[in-house]
Amino acid sequence: MNAPEAGLHLSWRDQDAIIALWHELTEFPASAPQEALDHCLRALSLQIGAVNATWVGAVREKDWERKNPHDPLLGWRPNVCLTLHPTDEWQRAHEVAMDAVRNNYMDPQTVALASRFGQNRCFLREEVVSDRDWKRDRINREVLAPLGIGHRLIGASATASDAESYLIFDRGDGRGFGARERNLLAFFLRGSTLLHREMLQMHGLLNAFRPLSPRERDVLRLLLTGVSEKELAGALKLTPATTHQYVVAVLHNFGAHSRAELMAQWLRRLAPAPIAPTDQ
Repeated sequence: MNAPEAGLHLSWRDQDAIIALWHELTEFPASAPQEALDHCLRALSLQIGAVNATWVGAVREKDWERKNPHDPLLGWRPNVCLTLHPTDEWQRAHEVAMDAVRNNYMDPQTVALASRFGQNRCFLREEVVSDRDWKRDRINREVLAPLGIGHRLIGASATASDAESYLIFDRGDGRGFGARERNLLAFFLRGSTLLHREMLQMHGLLNAFRPLSPRERDVLRLLLTGVSEKELAGALKLTPATTHQYVVAVLHNFGAHSRAELMAQWLRRLAPAPIAPTDQ
């Protein structure tokens, strides 16, 4: 089964709502991508009619073909998973799902999503996985069903060749997602590149040498606000020496030599200066 190739069909009301959300997201400062994500997931859940929403930051492992040539996800692995409404049950289900991934297993809808990497994409489960296969799937039985999830809609933003951002929306056992919800999410993906990029960068999954630790993310967030190292140390209750070590580590991880260079890189404004023409 293949996802439809036809153009998106949305009402003017739906389009206006998504365009308004794009504008709202631009109002969040670079230091607050998590707040922007929460706002985004709430707004889209309301428009799509989802009971919960999740963001996943995924990276593609280097040399995956040599290490695991039969990998169903083609080297892609979820690295960060944040949900709008976390519960103890959700955390336990998430651990089961991550254990399955470590054992080289993933549900067929996600496998279909990974197989189309390199482009923004969004499709309904029944467009890529039959009802029969879905009902027999391990993740559906052991992860989704215990949470009362009967229907799942996933959209992917192809942010970079080795990093992608996924938005996942869930419904209960009643009416499933339809073409409207799929098209609405697909339309949102067209204008939300900055949100996906900043979320991946905040976790060190994009333009960085390695993922950031929770404390390093705290430091990065404050660095992007322009506070001094002394103020940063006070906010995080760290000694000046420890604070400086964290600052140096964060700068090095993004290949930046100064805070100004980091901020320019974070805002995607780091570009070669134009060369003025000379008179010969």
